[in-house]
Amino acid sequence: MSMYNSNINLNLYKTFIVVAESKSFAEAAEKMNTTDKVISNDINSLERQLGVQLFYRKHKGSNNGLKITEIGEEIYPQAKRFISSGDFIPLMIDSRNSLENGKLLIGCPSHITVFFLMSKLIQLTQDYPNVEIRLDTESNSRTMIQKLKNNEIDFIILDSVPDEYVKELEIKEIKTSKNIFVSKNKIEIKKMEQLENYNYILSYEDRTSTKKLLRVLKKYDIELKPILRCPTTEQRISAAKGGMGIAYVMKESVEEELKNEQLYEVSLPIELPMTSISLVYLKNQLTKVDKEFINKYLEK
Repeated sequence: MSMYNSNINLNLYKTFIVVAESKSFAEAAEKMNTTDKVISNDINSLERQLGVQLFYRKHKGSNNGLKITEIGEEIYPQAKRFISSGDFIPLMIDSRNSLENGKLLIGCPSHITVFFLMSKLIQLTQDYPNVEIRLDTESNSRTMIQKLKNNEIDFIILDSVPDEYVKELEIKEIKTSKNIFVSKNKIEIKKMEQLENYNYILSYEDRTSTKKLLRVLKKYDIELKPILRCPTTEQRISAAKGGMGIAYVMKESVEEELKNEQLYEVSLPIELPMTSISLVYLKNQLTKVDKEFINKYLEK
């Protein structure tokens, strides 16, 4: 028996195996001639000792409300084979629960990925060549949040969290970014009322960034004329490059276009609102791998 097992009760692994082979805690309790609460407490204890989540409770799409996690599936066959020693389990957890051999499941809109996240991921893979990354850049914010709640994503990086989700999520600002108007041609606005002479390419009315912009302009009694509303930054940039109108975007998302003079920043007499880029996750759901990545790369 190795030193790794000195503080671990192997009976907890036996409970884990029975639960993994059952449809619910109730079924496992019946097999082990005990109660649901004892089974639940044993699994919670094992998860705390290992520092990983072994089962998803009330998992959407699971009729019985219990689903084994990916790391749980990895442990299960080896736990059955080596239950007599138990040595392998803490060692495997140590390996898979660090950036050395861990996995990250991240949701991040493509425009934030391009100017912010990708450089962090490139550095990560240089530092830890065996890390595995699964990145969702295509889903909208609401879909990403639903995936987060379904345990399909570990955490999300967003510039706008829909209001209806704010209370149930942990939201931590990690960066701020300047918003600007951009146009295919050079435009200089000297008086605020001149803003009403142009067509605009904006996001949807319910987006946080749009609401902030309209609140600022309302102070000057300015009402913009949107010729196009579309959800993604890439779409707004493309429309602006095509000469459709003035687009409202984060400056960092158009650095390349500004540099190449494909677009120009509209000169204004005021500063537009800043946008917060935030880390979004469920309380107590970040893994050790997630926390290590966040601490080393996102919060630097």
